[in-house]
Amino acid sequence: ASAMGVVISLLSLQAPRFAKGVWYDERGRVERSVYDDLRVGRHPERPLSRRVPLDKAPHPGFDGYFEDDLVMAFVPNKPCASEHLLIVPKANTIRSVKHLGPEHLELMRHLREVAVEQLELRIARSDSPTHGDVRFEFSFHVPPFNSIDHLHLHAFALPFDTPFRRIKYYPGTPWCISWDQVVAHLTNMGRAAAQRRR
Repeated sequence: ASAMGVVISLLSLQAPRFAKGVWYDERGRVERSVYDDLRVGRHPERPLSRRVPLDKAPHPGFDGYFEDDLVMAFVPNKPCASEHLLIVPKANTIRSVKHLGPEHLELMRHLREVAVEQLELRIARSDSPTHGDVRFEFSFHVPPFNSIDHLHLHAFALPFDTPFRRIKYYPGTPWCISWDQVVAHLTNMGRAAAQRRR
């Protein structure tokens, strides 16, 4: 092999790999995700200088943001319902619902609590298309149908924009599961594990 070929090979080994919105190091560990970039202001269309509280952001718009110790919440790039938020754990180590265990039940409850709180604040505004409507839905996409390998809850104030988008987020399909279904599954896993320890 030529000296140039060896240098290119070495450089490619050191460069992080990017797949499904996540950068991985040479050992396959998560370095960061696109959601991490958004959180710290590296998203080119969502700079920190324009960031406002999610409930104060113009509707429609992408400058709204909420964050606490565990999660962040914001409007996705392609909202699909009258109100559509993503609630994302700040820890990027959980890639999808397939990587959840009973130890994540508290996080799951917190994701939903933040989703309800932020949706209620948004629909209370006069410029919300669902002003006052309280029909909420919470779901996750199931691999390989998830777009980003950093767990994120889709939170909706219904209705959906189009029938296709309704199908895309329809819980109980091979591609989508509801928050309730995930929590029930994790609860059952925890009970089964407790019984095995007896």
